[in-house]
Amino acid sequence: MDVTETVNQKIKKRLVDSLDYLRRMNFFKDYSNLSSEEILERIFRNEINYACSWWFEEPNPSFSEISKPIPHGFYLLETTEEDWRHWMKKSDFEIDRLLIPFDTKRVMVEDAETMISNDMGTAILKRLVRISRGIFQPTNVSNRWMFQERYKWKIQEVSFDFKGKRHCIQIVLCHDFLEDIGLRELNELIEDTGYQYYRVKDDYITVVILTKGEAEKLEKERGWKFEYIH
Repeated sequence: MDVTETVNQKIKKRLVDSLDYLRRMNFFKDYSNLSSEEILERIFRNEINYACSWWFEEPNPSFSEISKPIPHGFYLLETTEEDWRHWMKKSDFEIDRLLIPFDTKRVMVEDAETMISNDMGTAILKRLVRISRGIFQPTNVSNRWMFQERYKWKIQEVSFDFKGKRHCIQIVLCHDFLEDIGLRELNELIEDTGYQYYRVKDDYITVVILTKGEAEKLEKERGWKFEYIH
């Protein structure tokens, strides 16, 4: 049975229309052999999923349930089945924002409340590399704490080689909340590529890399909102 058939057809159309638009903006390229309806079906079945990351250590069997990705597709199916009238009132941006995290090669999602780890800076940088569309490929990555963990403010410096030079960004936390993941510094490094990291306005730290033209198009046509990085 096609699970999308249980969803109200009006909200299903909005979700499919959103996927159609996002695909024209080069999202979901890994699923170019599928229709938008088939992508939505796989999302609902949790065959396409994403992790809202807050776990940075290597997988540990004793924490398998903690580190297992939440079945976001199941929850999306449930809420669109039960609360479709609520979602029909949402903006195009809000519908798009429901779906973009499922494209894990274009979008990174972090929970601001996190678990502090010695590996967190390296893990965050790797996730930013993953969504960089190939334009940011650092090497020789290392990290060190600048402030010890007992302090209210914690800073982890992440160093790497890029374009023949050594660079660093700072991951800043207040207690166990991420305040800064170094996007401003990274944007300065990749400015000449025409791409920039944009933080999408959201309760989570949601990041996507776009050209200025793409960002303006999403703002104009879909009402996207960004947390601008100065």
